[in-house]
Amino acid sequence: MSRQCVNLPTIKSTIFDQEDERSVVYFLGHDPVLDQYKVVCTLVSSSEDLVKITSEHWVFVLEVGGSWKRIEFDQPHISTRPGLCISGVIYYLAFTSMSHDIVVSFDVRSEEFNIIQAPLVVSAFVDSVGFLEYGGKPAIIDHTSLGQNGLVDIWVLEDVGNWSRRSLSLQPCHIHLVDSNIEWTMEGATQNGEIILAPFELCSPFYILCYDLKKNVLRKVEIKGILDHKFSSLDVNLTLMDKSDSIVHLDT
Repeated sequence: MSRQCVNLPTIKSTIFDQEDERSVVYFLGHDPVLDQYKVVCTLVSSSEDLVKITSEHWVFVLEVGGSWKRIEFDQPHISTRPGLCISGVIYYLAFTSMSHDIVVSFDVRSEEFNIIQAPLVVSAFVDSVGFLEYGGKPAIIDHTSLGQNGLVDIWVLEDVGNWSRRSLSLQPCHIHLVDSNIEWTMEGATQNGEIILAPFELCSPFYILCYDLKKNVLRKVEIKGILDHKFSSLDVNLTLMDKSDSIVHLDT
C-alpha cells in the first residue's frame, strides 16, 4: 500500500468577502479516454435561510505545474451529498435557492456542467435520502419508510432527465432487524451493491445494517469494542472502507 499527497494551490476568489455562510466542497473525477484526473472545487456563499446562494466552480488538472481554472456555470447551488464519478462524469445531488433539488453533472473531459431535475418527491435535506451508483448509473435511494413499512424507493437516472423508479419491500424474515424507533442514515455503499445504514445517534449495542439492493437481503452487523463512556456522546461519525482496491496513479 502506498500513499501520495498532492498540495493544491490556493484558489484566488473573492466569493467569501461577504459575511455569509460558507462552504467548500471537492470532487475527484477521472477521464477514462485521456486517463486524466481532475479536482473540481465548489465554493459557496449563502444566507442563513438559503434564500440567497452564490457559487463558484474551479477545476484543477492533477499534473505537474497544474493550476486552478474557473468554470462558468450560471446555476447557484449547494451540494448536499458526496459526488460520484461514473464513466468520466461527476454527479452530485444539490439544492438551489429556488427551493428544489437537482442533480449536477460535470463532464471531466469537456469540463462542462449540466443540470438534471431530481424527482419531485425527493428531498436532499432528509437524512434518509442517499445518492450512490446503482447498476453503473447514478441513483437516489429513499429509505424513509424502511423502519415503518420495510420499503425502499430507488430512483435511477436512465438518461439525461429521465428517472426510473423501483420499490423494494423487505422480506418478512428481515423486518425485525430494523428498529422503527431508531433514525437511520445512509453512510455509503460497497462495490457489491450493499448500502450501509447506521443509527443517526450513538446507541448501545451499536450496529449497522447492510442492505443488498440486488438480492433484497438485509443483514445486521454489531460493532463491538466501544467503551461504555463513549455512548454519552450522541453523534456518530462513521467511516467505511470497501475491501475493493481503489488506486489512483498520479504522475506529479
